[in-house]
Amino acid sequence: MPSHNPSDPEYPPLAARPVSLLPTDVLARMALDSPLLCDALSLARWSAPAVPVTHHGVPGIDDARTAITRFSLWPHDLPGRPAERTTWLGGLHSAADVAHFVVPWSAALRLGLVEINASHARPAHDLEQQTRDPDRVLSWWFREFEHTIENARGDLARPDRPAPGTTGPELLPGVLRHLYEAPDGSRPDLDTLAREALDSPAPSAPRTTSPLLHVLWQLSDTGAVALDHRPAEAPGQDGHGHCTVELTALGRYGVRRLLLEVGIHAPLVETLAEAGAARFLDALSVLPFEDRLAEAGPWLDRRGPHRALRQIAAVVSGPGLALRRWVGTQVLNTTSSELEPELRSLLRSPHPAVASMAAVVLLSSGMLTQRGLDRMLGEYGPWVVLDMIAAAMTPDNAGLPGFLSSEGTPDVEQIVLDSPDLLRLRAHPDALPVLEALGRHHPDPATSGKARALAERIREDH
Repeated sequence: MPSHNPSDPEYPPLAARPVSLLPTDVLARMALDSPLLCDALSLARWSAPAVPVTHHGVPGIDDARTAITRFSLWPHDLPGRPAERTTWLGGLHSAADVAHFVVPWSAALRLGLVEINASHARPAHDLEQQTRDPDRVLSWWFREFEHTIENARGDLARPDRPAPGTTGPELLPGVLRHLYEAPDGSRPDLDTLAREALDSPAPSAPRTTSPLLHVLWQLSDTGAVALDHRPAEAPGQDGHGHCTVELTALGRYGVRRLLLEVGIHAPLVETLAEAGAARFLDALSVLPFEDRLAEAGPWLDRRGPHRALRQIAAVVSGPGLALRRWVGTQVLNTTSSELEPELRSLLRSPHPAVASMAAVVLLSSGMLTQRGLDRMLGEYGPWVVLDMIAAAMTPDNAGLPGFLSSEGTPDVEQIVLDSPDLLRLRAHPDALPVLEALGRHHPDPATSGKARALAERIREDH
């Protein structure tokens, strides 16, 4: 279940995991070294003092041959022997025939690195000054990153009319988001990406992996991804061979900008200490459990335990916020010994979600006697269990049966299903979705039947 309130525009859905970015000047240097931008700048400088161009804005073939040779803009599949390259150059009739020339040249034109006047191209008059501005360089790079995603083609046989499912906009957003959410330095192979990021039913099928490999090669020219590709050595091997893909630091910067452009909260690790409680808890919720407490420390240190408790308690009531509440209890557990009086006071809160959260922290604190534990579970147990299950829910709830049958949660749902207090259950904003999910996904037929019956009773009362 999402850890945000879908009706609240302040908290957009599907928050991305917090990441760290390199300093702007370091990213800018990496951008200048990326193949596409580096070649575009090289061609812009090469055009000085002026190069004649056709009415399409492309240099003539003789000038293009000179640039191709000087900057090694050869096709990847062309042998490196001088004789073969000389023969290939002699067979060219137009610079537009050479993708490795026309792609960076077109980028130079789009970015304003080259100006055309009176059928001649020349470098922008302040080009060198602009290259010393990190923000300008990253703006150039990001524009080409977006352009490559929009124009990458995986169907090389029909680049103008590619088959459905083979273009950059169809293949790359899911793959890039998958790489962004993976731990830094993760290097999944192509089949894993096809299976997990594109939901491909046959991950090794060439119709999925071959187009994906082609668009990733095109994206790699921006420096956003690094590919380690070992082609198939024998006809009987997988057609694309073995390829692993890594999102670079520059790519992480680019994907984060894309996420922010479409309204997805994409926090930086180093800014979490400054975030409000809602943003902070939602950001932690997308991290693995073992990483949450390390990121919580600076936020707690900035506020102190008492202020942190007040801020967390103010943002945990409402439907769809069970995961936020559960993460809030994990944060408060680290400092519960300093909060016992305030937590006991919150048990009397008029907001059931706040009282339940305080109960969870006290139950986990080790400060209660056995009698106190039993009394707390009897009073708050059903709400706590509903919150626990709601926090574990996902859009497809595929992992819910495993969660319910795990050793850490043995039959906890029975606290809700045995002798239910309908009045208190109806007060939980997620009671009906949880009961419906139990009815559909609980591995025990008897328990799922009880959940369906209880859900029907709550629906009738509404």
